[in-house]
Amino acid sequence: MKRLLFLLLATTLLVIAPLTTFACPEGQKANSRTGDCEPIPGRKKADPNKIKLDSYDIESTLPSTASDWSKNSLKVDATWSFPAEGKQPYPLVIYLLSSGGYWSGYDGKWIKWFNNQGFATLWVDQYTARGMSLKKGLGTKQSGMSDASYVSDAYAAIRTAKADPRIDPERIVTFGMSWGGGVQMYLMSQWFQKQLGNGNVNIAGHIALGPACYLTVEKPKPTTGKMLMLLGEKDNWNQPKPCRNYAKRLQQAGASITVETVKNANHAWDLDKTTKSYRAVVYHCDIRFDPETMNARNVEEGIKVNFSRDGWGSLWDKCEKEAKVTTGGTKKQLNWTRERVRKHLADTLGM
Repeated sequence: MKRLLFLLLATTLLVIAPLTTFACPEGQKANSRTGDCEPIPGRKKADPNKIKLDSYDIESTLPSTASDWSKNSLKVDATWSFPAEGKQPYPLVIYLLSSGGYWSGYDGKWIKWFNNQGFATLWVDQYTARGMSLKKGLGTKQSGMSDASYVSDAYAAIRTAKADPRIDPERIVTFGMSWGGGVQMYLMSQWFQKQLGNGNVNIAGHIALGPACYLTVEKPKPTTGKMLMLLGEKDNWNQPKPCRNYAKRLQQAGASITVETVKNANHAWDLDKTTKSYRAVVYHCDIRFDPETMNARNVEEGIKVNFSRDGWGSLWDKCEKEAKVTTGGTKKQLNWTRERVRKHLADTLGM
């Protein structure tokens, strides 16, 4: 009798075990009788190209608070897109959105262009997971999330891409306009990489269009990626001068950076859309800091603080303001920009 009970119990466990240990994919559930995974009625099939990145939600980019940057983990959305032709592993462009959010008429066209050139893309949605509008981004007030959060998202995308067998880890570049270009200024610094990289996040290159360069390391130790920095001659949203200053200091420290100015170009000159002017918050600053002492200064205003003692102090008081900005460009400017981007990709990746 005991032997019979033992056999019955063992048989029962064998039947139940698969049902209790197997997890069905998202959008499916286990059949209560067979244990097979089946679609949940009325549930849309999950898009395999939409993924989650392991990042952090960081309240402030204040460098003296860097020890707190990795306290609040966050799953951030990202989307793969692949070329119609070509062989794996693909070269990859990590596409970084501007503060204006995602617009298919701009971002979608760039992503499609990269795919047509034979590149896979992984574009990062830094907004949705933080309760912000993907279509509006930071809006005209230019607020809602920190630069450090975006840097964390970019590194999360790099780590994810390097671990994906479909991607060539030696042929990865980042690309972005405005804020998407500005966040790459941080990626060029070993100090920021040490704070948020969490692993091997060195990549082949970076492409920044009209970036924001308001907060940089005074004496940077550059990372290894080759950067193409394109600046708008008439950009009144992100001033070119602080970016030229930072690029010069990076070059003096051994970085590989090509800086070119687009003649008569406003902000977002690659939009191929009639220029328009409106008011928005701008950060016309050249703030530099020493990571060892946390001493910082606003170069143009002569204001000095110590981040550890004073926080931001009055560094931003005279350079954070509402101002008239102009955006838009021409087909000629867009085509020139694409050709320069194509050349940089070829030179950087050996294609």
